[in-house]
Amino acid sequence: MPKVIILGQEEIEVEEGANLLRVIQQHGYDRNLPATCDGRCTCSTCGVRVLTGGDEVKPCEKDLLKDQIEKKWRLSCQVLVEQDVEVEVPGYEVAEAMEIEPGLLADILDFAAEHLVYIGNPRPTGLSLKRLKDLRHRVEVIVEGGGDPADYKFLRDVLEELLERDLIKEIPSQHPFTERTIELMIQVFEKRIPEPIEEREEILTYPYYLYVVFTIFFLLLGGLSLYALLVDAPLEQAATPTFTPNPEKAPWYFLGIQELLADSPNLGGVFNSIAIGGVILPGLVVFFWLAIPYIEPYVEFRRSGRTRAPGRRLSERPVTVAAFTLSIFLFVVLVIIGTYFRGPNWEFVLPWR
Repeated sequence: MPKVIILGQEEIEVEEGANLLRVIQQHGYDRNLPATCDGRCTCSTCGVRVLTGGDEVKPCEKDLLKDQIEKKWRLSCQVLVEQDVEVEVPGYEVAEAMEIEPGLLADILDFAAEHLVYIGNPRPTGLSLKRLKDLRHRVEVIVEGGGDPADYKFLRDVLEELLERDLIKEIPSQHPFTERTIELMIQVFEKRIPEPIEEREEILTYPYYLYVVFTIFFLLLGGLSLYALLVDAPLEQAATPTFTPNPEKAPWYFLGIQELLADSPNLGGVFNSIAIGGVILPGLVVFFWLAIPYIEPYVEFRRSGRTRAPGRRLSERPVTVAAFTLSIFLFVVLVIIGTYFRGPNWEFVLPWR
């Protein structure tokens, strides 16, 4: 399924051929898109900036947007999502800075070359006259989104340096601007810098993981086979309707539930021992197992104060691992008690007597 990527906000999976305006409206990004003509391509109030993707520009868009088409503006009501589409929605992707004047950016770079490189102030790390000149010649392309992440990172650093040194008011330019304009430009450039990819440990399924799985499997199979050869199965007499064994025990995998039924209190009404031991308590345990993937990040984060979700190692998720292990341990204990420590009338007995 194709995605609509609203720059700086979220990625939305949609059906192929979905209308971009409807997608934006359904997900609450239409605050500044009144779409007064309701998608009939007569008002141009649903304009967004389509950076990548999008189908062919319609004739009515060319009539309404004219030269704005070259700046990648489209009427979202006329865009069908047939592949991944990356868009800037006004009000959510710092729309004020989309109309950066190339001349203003050129004036800023000229000023930076003179005051951050030539003058005897400490030069910011990575700032060079060659790089400033290179960007100066490409300002129009950069403003239209044609730069690479390194360009935008460099521009952001230059603007932040000018702000930090309180040099913004000294920049000579015929284009009106304020410190707020520079701050908006910084925000736009930051949106063009991809987030660093977190390095995570990867374990290849083949051969490393499969080797471990097959080793455990064959060890378990060999151990069970050896046990079956040495110990006879505890078979009793053939079942007959005229004789009920005492105690009457369920298969081993249900003995834990049977033991839980015997140990559960009878609170009366719907909360009798059968409901508590057979439905409520097992249901809570199963619900906890199902909820682990959803509660684990919150539980482990609160416990250890990490700023990221817990990793895959057991040492990084001690709370949920301990809780799950405890629930399995209690189930095994109930099975063992029901198998070896229950005698006639379900009374507690010692297995060696």
